Amino acid sequence: MKSFFPVWLYVCLCPAFWAANGPAGDIPPTARNPLVDDRAILKRARAANEDVYSSLQSFVCSEEIDRFKGKLNGQSVKALDKVTAKLSFERGIEQYSDILQNQRPRSGMSSLAGAWSEGEFGTLLLQTQRLLGTQKVDFDSYASVKDEQAAIYHFDVSAEESPWDLAVANRHFRLAFRTNVWISVNTGEILRIERVTIGLEQATGISEIQWSILLEHFSLNGKTWLLPATGSYAVIYNESHHREWNEIRFAGYQRYSSEALLRFE
Repeated sequence: MKSFFPVWLYVCLCPAFWAANGPAGDIPPTARNPLVDDRAILKRARAANEDVYSSLQSFVCSEEIDRFKGKLNGQSVKALDKVTAKLSFERGIEQYSDILQNQRPRSGMSSLAGAWSEGEFGTLLLQTQRLLGTQKVDFDSYASVKDEQAAIYHFDVSAEESPWDLAVANRHFRLAFRTNVWISVNTGEILRIERVTIGLEQATGISEIQWSILLEHFSLNGKTWLLPATGSYAVIYNESHHREWNEIRFAGYQRYSSEALLRFE
């Protein structure tokens, strides 16, 4: 799981974005349901989501990323570019191919100038599943995600334990973060994930990074699957009052046989 900002970015651009434009929109909390045990929901989630992540190994899809920059007050918004890629999830990591920036071929995400990230399709989900089983998890409230009742939990991960790597120029930083997870009350499935950095080092030149993914049910070959649908990746620079953000969409899902090894060259 990687995030990247070249040195000129935090000197000249100064990003941010999230709040009202998260992938699930603003979700008003609902009253706590006395008939639902939040501990039982969490236990169900730890079991239910193992199949979700293993099923991702059988899918390929297309990823579209629209990148923007602007001021924190919402003014001077400028569309930077559109990045597209073919994507699969193999052996626990994303595999990207056919990467285009405004229809021009690129050798990899790391060749893009500006802010980019990897891991929204499967890595963020896989890490969340694992951390739900190892970290202290606290219940927050109940809410609605696309008309489905969900229980919201959070957990914190220190920089020493963090799997999240940030590269700024030639320096790397392990990021402490808080994860908020929306879990279906009925099924235990993870419906939405938000990850926010905690206590970023001043040397990064960044105030906060916010990362999220929204999952939806897709019907394919007569079966319904819970898969990533939209996401957001945002960087906040409070001192310069600027922001940069990426809006992410996954589409064109196709399955391939688990007996065949799929490779992107």
